[in-house]
Amino acid sequence: MSSLVKNDFSFDFTNHLIQLRSIFQKSALMVIISSIILSFFIDDLILLWFEFINIGHNSLNLTNYSPSDWLSIRFSLVLILACIVVLPFFSIMLRKFTIIGMTSKENLWFTLTLFFSTTLTPLIFILVWIYIIPLWIELFEIASLVESVGKRYDAVSILGIGIGISWVILIGNMVIMTLGFARLVGLVENGQAKFRIRIMLISTSILILSLPFVYDGLRVFISVITILIADRISTTVPNPILGTRIFEVSDVSFKGKISRIGVIDCSCEGSSPTIPDSWNYEGVANPKCNAICLNSFEQYAIIDLIVEKKLSQLIITGCDASPLPVWMQERIKNNRCEFSGLNWLDSSNINEDGMLKSLQFPLEE
Repeated sequence: MSSLVKNDFSFDFTNHLIQLRSIFQKSALMVIISSIILSFFIDDLILLWFEFINIGHNSLNLTNYSPSDWLSIRFSLVLILACIVVLPFFSIMLRKFTIIGMTSKENLWFTLTLFFSTTLTPLIFILVWIYIIPLWIELFEIASLVESVGKRYDAVSILGIGIGISWVILIGNMVIMTLGFARLVGLVENGQAKFRIRIMLISTSILILSLPFVYDGLRVFISVITILIADRISTTVPNPILGTRIFEVSDVSFKGKISRIGVIDCSCEGSSPTIPDSWNYEGVANPKCNAICLNSFEQYAIIDLIVEKKLSQLIITGCDASPLPVWMQERIKNNRCEFSGLNWLDSSNINEDGMLKSLQFPLEE
């Protein structure tokens, strides 16, 4: 993510993480409080729902075969309702937390994701409980009608069907938001695949354990499919401005002094050759730009990179660095970073060997 802030600032990443932790702590506390409040009304809500689907009028037709499962179902329903109640507040807090650190495309993607997750989850919840489940019961009743045979309904099983669907929707949405956020901040990339896998494994395990017994035999299949779909949706996040969101920078000896180097692979809108794939210099940031002298988003992203990684040397491949805007040159100097260019754009005879040679920094022990 690029902050795109037009004023110099000192970014405190630790404080940023503390703010994020505070959001999750507040959300967890709100879920607990909401659960306690809802627990006093859950029996009335269940009774009203059974009356709505026309099988609760005659208690002889509604049976509870397992008191322990009934307690588990009540607890699950309370927790689901509490999460749905807290979800809008969590989305608003997360939106405020990330709005400064996003580009326009990232901002639009994350806003739409939060909006649809916050609005669609309650709507689907209502659709399932008010329309779909009663329709299923009606169809099953017609299909299983046997003459001279009475009918009884297992209250736990009926509620379990809706609770399972609700968990799938709720956990699926949380995985989309979590993985989408992780991708935006650069925690899920080629070199950080373990973080993504860890989230998916934890989410799959939680969903398997959350699905009621009526889904026995399908728990693993439903959980895996749900998390894979959520992961696929999270991949629609916009591509990072600089080609990647993770840059590993270390101190190197450059021209007789310790430096932290960034090499901007600028294609000058396709006019300049790019750095060969065979070049791989460990400890040097290698952001990719389309036109650093024209694209304001790329300019601010580079400034953020200099500040975050404390770069002391900035090298541009395409030009000699003179086309950079004056304000950007001043901002680079204010951050105690020197800049120069390799001017590949004006080198008509440049080839891969020449490019690699120009990227061989004179290291000194």
